[in-house]
Amino acid sequence: MKKLLFLFLFIPFLSISQNQIQGIVTDSKNNQPLPFATITTSSNFGTLTDVEGKFLIKSTKSVTQLSISYVGYESVIVPISKNEKFIKIALNPKTESLREVQIIARENPALQIIRNTIKNKSKNNIEKSLNSFKFNTYTKILVTANPDSINENIDSVFVLKGGEKRFKKLDSSNFKFKKEIDKSHLYISEKISEYQFQEGKNKTEVVLASRMAGLKQPIYEFLAITFQDFSFYNEFYVIAGTKYVNPIADNALKHYNYKILDTVKTASGNSILIYFKPKEFKETLGIEGVLYIDNQSFALTKAIAELKGAVNVKATQNYSYLKSNTIWFPQDMNIVLKKGDNKEPVSLFGFGGSVKFGESKKNDSIISTKTESEGDLVYFISEAFNSNIEINKPLKVKNTAPTIQFNDDAYKKQDDFWNKYRTDSVSLRDENTYKIIDSVAKIEKVDKKVNFARNLLKGAFPTKYFNISLGKVINFNNYEGIRLGFGGETNSNFSSTFKLESYLAYGSKDEDFKYHIAPSFRLNKNTNTWIGAAYSNDLIEAGSLNFIAKNASFSPLNPRNVNIDKFYNYHTVSAFLKHDLRSNLEAVLQLSTGDYKPTFDYQFISSNKNLSEYMLTTAIFGFQYNPNSDYMNSPIGKLTIKNEFPQYTFQLTRSFENVLNSDFNFTQLNFRAVHEIKRFLKAKTSFLMEGGIVFGDAPISHLFNSTPNYTYKNPWIKRVTLAGTMSFETMGYNEFISDKFAAIHLKHELKPFEFGKKFKPQLVFVTRAAIGDIQDPQYQNGLVFKSLKKGYFESGLELTNMFKGFGLSAFYRYGAYKNPEWSDNLAVKITYNIKLRF
Repeated sequence: MKKLLFLFLFIPFLSISQNQIQGIVTDSKNNQPLPFATITTSSNFGTLTDVEGKFLIKSTKSVTQLSISYVGYESVIVPISKNEKFIKIALNPKTESLREVQIIARENPALQIIRNTIKNKSKNNIEKSLNSFKFNTYTKILVTANPDSINENIDSVFVLKGGEKRFKKLDSSNFKFKKEIDKSHLYISEKISEYQFQEGKNKTEVVLASRMAGLKQPIYEFLAITFQDFSFYNEFYVIAGTKYVNPIADNALKHYNYKILDTVKTASGNSILIYFKPKEFKETLGIEGVLYIDNQSFALTKAIAELKGAVNVKATQNYSYLKSNTIWFPQDMNIVLKKGDNKEPVSLFGFGGSVKFGESKKNDSIISTKTESEGDLVYFISEAFNSNIEINKPLKVKNTAPTIQFNDDAYKKQDDFWNKYRTDSVSLRDENTYKIIDSVAKIEKVDKKVNFARNLLKGAFPTKYFNISLGKVINFNNYEGIRLGFGGETNSNFSSTFKLESYLAYGSKDEDFKYHIAPSFRLNKNTNTWIGAAYSNDLIEAGSLNFIAKNASFSPLNPRNVNIDKFYNYHTVSAFLKHDLRSNLEAVLQLSTGDYKPTFDYQFISSNKNLSEYMLTTAIFGFQYNPNSDYMNSPIGKLTIKNEFPQYTFQLTRSFENVLNSDFNFTQLNFRAVHEIKRFLKAKTSFLMEGGIVFGDAPISHLFNSTPNYTYKNPWIKRVTLAGTMSFETMGYNEFISDKFAAIHLKHELKPFEFGKKFKPQLVFVTRAAIGDIQDPQYQNGLVFKSLKKGYFESGLELTNMFKGFGLSAFYRYGAYKNPEWSDNLAVKITYNIKLRF
C-alpha cells in the first residue's frame, strides 16, 4: 500500500539545479571522473564531488578560486572568472603520501581503518552502547525545483518538411513553470515525532503532529516509509525503502573496495574520509559514498551514500559529538531523489524489480530549441532534524508498543505547536504550497479518493460508516452454486472503539441463507485489544485447515472454491478476545458452542458414538507471529507498514465432551509457516510449511484433507480447471483424510522474460510433498479415502502472466500414490494473477 501510494503521488516528479558554479573533476591521463574529491572555495566553503566526479557550489559570497585535492593526485588551485558557470578540472596522478595515517606495510591503509570501525561498532552504535535515549525529530518533505535553475526563455518549435526547417509554434512551458515554482513547491509534507529507545526493546516512534498538503488526514502508510535509516551501524542500510549491504557490515570487506580520500577537523579531533564502492556490478546498482571516521574512536561522524542510475539518490547523515556522553549522536539526515542521466536500473521502496522512467517517443520531424523539460528540473527531498536529546534517563518502552504510534490529534495541531520543533520558520513559498494544493484537493475530493484506494487494496468498498467486503459479494462452489452476499464492518467514522462485523449470503443451488454478526469493543488501543461476541450460521470445507488468527473466509481470488462440494454447516455462538502480546505477535482466544452438520452423507461411528450431526463446545487459542514485520497504530486502526517474512501461524483447539451437550473430547494442533526470499528483478523463492495433529477421536470437520485441487472428471479436458493458491493440483478432492499430517510447498519464480512491453511471462518451478496418517479410519463413514503414510509428491511448471494476468501450469504426480494411468497423474491448470497498477 505505502509503495503504491508513494509512486502514485510523487515518482512522476523526480530531478534539480540553481544559480551556481558547476563542474567535474577528472584524471588527466584517462579522463575518468574522480568521485568524492575535496573542493574548497576562496570563502572557505567545502564540498565533495559526487560518484560521477561532478560538483555543485551554491554561495551568496563571490567565489574567486577553487582548491581541489584528491589522494594520489596533485592538488590544484583554479581561478574562477566572474561569469564562469561550468568548469572541467583535470588532476595529475602522483605517488600517494599518507603520513597522517598509521598503516600496515603493503596493505591498503583504508582496510585497517574499516576493520577498526567494524570492531568498535558496539561501542559507537547508540542502540548498543546506551541504556536509553529519547529525542524529537522534525521531518520536512518537498517535491520542488530551484527557480534559478530554470531557463525562462520562450523556446521555438520547428517542423522539418521536404528537408526545410519551418517554424511551427512557441513553447512557453519552461517560462510558465518558472513563474509557478517561484510562488510554490509542487508538494510539501511535515511531521514531528518523538523517538524512544530502551535497551532490549525496539525503538518506537510516536507521531505528535503531521501535515500533508491536500489531505485532512495524512496517508499514514506514506509517513511510515523508511526513506533513510536512522542508524548507519546496522548490517543493512536502507535507502528509499530498499536494503543495501552496509559498508561497515561485519562482512563488508567482501562487498566493497575502499580508499582514503582526506582528513578533516571535527569537534573531537580529526576524521578520516574513506571512499567506498561495490566490488561487483549487479543487475541493480549498489551504493557508493564516503564515510567520515573519527581517528580515535573509529565512530562515524558523517556518512554519504549515493546511487546513480535511472534515478539519482543521495543520502547524507550528520552526527554531533556529545561531550558529556563521549558519543557521536545522529544530528540530521537528508535524502534527495532526482531523475538520473542514464538508464541503469535502481531498486526503490522495496521493489524486487527496478524503477525506470518513461521517455516520450521522439518525432524526427519536430525540432525544438528546448534543452530541458520540467521533469529534468524537479527533485524530491526529505530532511530530518533531531532535537531535545535525552540520554540514559529513566524511560520505559513497552514490548507491546507498535513500531509507530500515531496520536489521534496529530493532524489537528496548530502553528504554535509546530513552531516549537521547526528548525526554520515556514516560508511564504511553503504557505502558498499548502494553500494551492489544499484548494485543488478539496475540489478534486482527494481525501475521498485516497480512502477509496486504501480500502480497495484491502478488498473493501468504503462508505461513510461501513466498509463493504468485496470478497463477500459473489463466490462459487459446487454445493452452493453461485453464492451472493453482502457484508463488511463499520469503520472509524462510525466509532474507533466499537466495531460491528456482519454478512448475509445466499446460495443459488442449496437455496439457503447464511449469516454472521459480531459486535466488538476496543479495550486498549496500544495493545489493539478487542472483546466481542459472534453469532454464525455458515459453511466451511470439510477437512480444511483453518486459523482464527487469519481470515479464512471465501475469496473469489481462490479458484479452487469452484470444485469444492464437501462442506459442514456450523451454527454457533462464540465470545472472543483479541490482544497483541507484541506488535508482531497477535493472540486470539475464542470460546464457542453450537451444532455441526455435514452437508453430505456422513456418519461418525465408534464403539460408543453413532452421529451424523453433533454438538461441539470448544476453546481455541490462535497466534499470528510475524517477527520481521512492523506496524502502526493509527486513528483508523492498526496498519501493517512493513510486511516481511517469515510468518508463523499457530492454533490450539480443545473440544470438551459433555460441556453444553458437546459430543466430542479432542485436542487439535495446527501450524503454518510462510517464507519468501526476494531476489533482484522480480525473482522470488517461496516456502509454505503446514501441518496438524489431533489427539482423541474427532469428526470430519476437524480432520485434514491436505488442500486438494483435482477432479477425475471425464473426458479428460474437463479436468483443466483453475489452479489454486498453495494447493495440491494432482490430488483428488477428499482422496486423503488424516488426523495428523505435514506438507511443504516450494516455489521458485524466475526473472520475467521480456518479449515486449506487454508480453512478460514468468516461469515458476513448483514442488510439493505431504505425509500423514489416520488412527481409526473406520470411524469416518460416508467418505472413501486413503492414508498419506507413504508420502505424496507432485512437481510442475507454471508459466504466468501470458495474457492479461492469465497463465498456464502443468503438474505431475509421482511416488507411492502414483496412479496406474499416466493421464490421471497429469494436471493442467489455468493460472490467474491480479496485479494492481497505479
